[in-house]
Amino acid sequence: MKKLLVVIAATAFWAVGAFAEDVTSGVDALTGTANAVGEVVDAKETLQGTWFDKKYNCNWCFQVNSGSDVFCVLRDASTNDVIYSFSRNNVKNFRTEAKTSAFTLSWESVAKNRLYKFSKAYSMDTDLDIDIYHNVYNERHNTKITYVSGEASVK
Repeated sequence: MKKLLVVIAATAFWAVGAFAEDVTSGVDALTGTANAVGEVVDAKETLQGTWFDKKYNCNWCFQVNSGSDVFCVLRDASTNDVIYSFSRNNVKNFRTEAKTSAFTLSWESVAKNRLYKFSKAYSMDTDLDIDIYHNVYNERHNTKITYVSGEASVK
């Protein structure tokens, strides 16, 4: 029974690894303030990875805890060209929420007239649920995007 609990615990840590808390150091992606070595920062500061959106053939690349103010880059999946870069300077209402069932990252882009929401259930599934609402046209893009890798470059 103890072995089963250890396996379950290890699997849970692996499944939410992309959203784990950083206990080293870094720069707060929103405020630019430095964190002390060993300080645990919010999950919003450590999201990193790439997820593929097959509907639009694009990759969502997150690197929230980077030295740059850019925390998410949308790239064309075929050419790797940058479609749009989201930074703390061009978004508002940046929020994270950790509920018992899922972690959610959301923000509003005034320039794109859209609200973005990414949710990751605490499960073995590595996909993200994405919900993009276009304010002007009252349109919604709601789907699952598939995990590509833990590596992401916002440069």
